[in-house]
Amino acid sequence: MPIHRIPAWQLALAGGVAAVLALHALGSPYAWPILQAAGTAVLLRAARSHRCGWWLFSAAGAAGTAASLWWALHPGEPPNTPMGLSLAVQYALHAAAAVQFSRRRKPGGAVEAAAVVLTVAMLAWSFVVLPYLGRPGYGMVDDALAGLYALLDLAILGTVLRTAADARRTPGVLVAASGTMLLAAHLYYAGTAAEGARPFLPGGGPHLLMQLWWVLIVAAALHPRAAQPAAADVAPSRTTLAVMYVAAVASPLLPAIARPSVTVVVPALLTAGLCGLLLLRIVVLARLAERRARQAREALQEQQVLQQQLAHRAGHDALTGLANRDLLLEHLGRAVAGDRPYALILCALDGFKEINDTYGHHVGDTVLRQVAERLLRYEREVELVARLGGDEFGFLITSRADAADLAERVVTAVSAAPYAADERRIHLTARAGLADGVPGNDAVLGDADLALRAAKQAGGARTARFDESLRAEQSERARTAAGLRQALTDGSLFMHYQPVVDTASGRATGVEALMRWRRGGELVPPGVFIPIAEQTGLIGALGTRALRLACAQAATWHREHGLYLTVNVSTHQLRDPGFTAAVLEILADTGLPAAALVLEITESVLIDAADTPVLGSLRAHGIRIAIDDFGTGYSSLAYLHALPVDILKIDQSFIRRHEDPPRPQDVSLTRAILELARSQDLLAVAEGVETAGQAELLRDLGCPLVQGYHYGRPVDAAAIDTLMREDAFQPAA
Repeated sequence: MPIHRIPAWQLALAGGVAAVLALHALGSPYAWPILQAAGTAVLLRAARSHRCGWWLFSAAGAAGTAASLWWALHPGEPPNTPMGLSLAVQYALHAAAAVQFSRRRKPGGAVEAAAVVLTVAMLAWSFVVLPYLGRPGYGMVDDALAGLYALLDLAILGTVLRTAADARRTPGVLVAASGTMLLAAHLYYAGTAAEGARPFLPGGGPHLLMQLWWVLIVAAALHPRAAQPAAADVAPSRTTLAVMYVAAVASPLLPAIARPSVTVVVPALLTAGLCGLLLLRIVVLARLAERRARQAREALQEQQVLQQQLAHRAGHDALTGLANRDLLLEHLGRAVAGDRPYALILCALDGFKEINDTYGHHVGDTVLRQVAERLLRYEREVELVARLGGDEFGFLITSRADAADLAERVVTAVSAAPYAADERRIHLTARAGLADGVPGNDAVLGDADLALRAAKQAGGARTARFDESLRAEQSERARTAAGLRQALTDGSLFMHYQPVVDTASGRATGVEALMRWRRGGELVPPGVFIPIAEQTGLIGALGTRALRLACAQAATWHREHGLYLTVNVSTHQLRDPGFTAAVLEILADTGLPAAALVLEITESVLIDAADTPVLGSLRAHGIRIAIDDFGTGYSSLAYLHALPVDILKIDQSFIRRHEDPPRPQDVSLTRAILELARSQDLLAVAEGVETAGQAELLRDLGCPLVQGYHYGRPVDAAAIDTLMREDAFQPAA
């Protein structure tokens, strides 16, 4: 379990209380100065980083330490007057410190300190010095000290109430509690009707309460919030300042004018000086309040500007400055709740992903900003132009504008001129989907998205308008996707196999595995469910399922007839870091050797996955890689030289050109591909062989392997078993 450190102020509070109680029980007067000196040292250290009040608390601690040391060095019960005078300093300094503690740092701190000093001086002159001068002996001084302590207690009581409500909470409560200890010492002394100074010496109850002052003050000084300022003062009005000025300065001088004697003039002057300082303090506060009010107004204006900026950022795209998806949805919601027809156009860029992949996202961002500039030309015709994310933009139309015409103009504007980025000129086309909305129809965004998807499936660079057939197609796609998820567990997915035949011997050397799906007793064409599997991310699970079924079946054919197995692989699988391990696990589980497995990948997929380590890892384990549909994508000698490939499968579009009789140019093209394969030490397979003439020509050209309907259609495993037993892979009649 983690160890939680106890805060220093809590340790000081607990340890200090324990030490005070222990020393009180022992009753020794000599140990107290040591404990008090340690507390004073802590206060002096805190005063370095804290405010003025802590220096006064330190002074109060030093005064208390000096008094304790003096009386420890002079055994016996001291007289009341010396004891009272020695403790009065600590009381007065605590009151001044508590006032300073509960005020905010601002101009005028020296003025307040002077005001406190003058107040104490005036009280001392009026209640101590004057009686002492007027009547000899200590009896009157004792009475004056009693009055002085009464006033000090009232002052301390005021600071207790003020610091108890301090915003710093714990330090304020501790300071208030320390003042309460000082008050409690007098209350305890008065309540027990004690006489003499002995209760204030070690062993006495008032002495114990006064020593707890040290513990509480030290704990408050060690608290993390001790250095924080208190709440701000409230500035008086100018009228109040004027009234207070007349009353505060003139009133104390009236007695001196009426009776100009030393006993009256000195207190009057001190009081007038005190009032003048207090008035100066008020003026300073007034000016400070005005400045802070001005600062508050400026801060409010800045806050309003910031709120406007934040509101703009919350509703706009940071890259293009257009409205974002959230703002579009907000406006769209108002249009849905309104009473007028409206329309929504979604526009997306054709092939934008390739720009990011080829040139980097910084180039893509540059292009997006330029596209946004072109789209803003139509800002006056629509309610809102927005970027929904990526390369998709939206136009909300609430006017009578022709939405179809606008969609055509947007598509044309995007492709009207190339985009300049990093000294490149990039050509782009766009597609758009349009959906009409009526009040209460909140499905318009989905309808426009379906139209946009239809435009993409139609080849891009065009517009499409939503109609109910698109929703039906979407429902069918969703139904197909749900069926595929179920098919992964219910056994309705199965494999067919098409033989790969050696042209020289006419015997099968391998089979290509092709997945089939039977839904409700009806076969679903691969051209229907494979694209949906790719769109929904199910292609990975389907590919793994197909590979396991095919390898389990082909293991027997390989043992008995030496056949190899070809299985198609998708980009999703090649991008999966765990694909190699999954393939090896399937081979281990089924018993098919790695050399008997060929993974078939289209050219575009191969180029897209060339930067992954998966292909190299698979070949390192003996698995061969074949390019499917060669010649339809990125055919070049450079690719064949750089990519990890073992088998080249010539696309059937080349083979179908071999009419009877074949044209010389088509024969030359096929011959060139075969020569290219031989030069790269690749095994060539011709796909789509459907006629005897095509088979004979390929044999004459030296194509080693062929497959197609001429040699056999894809069939189930049982049919392959029958054909292998009958050795029936000669060209079909």
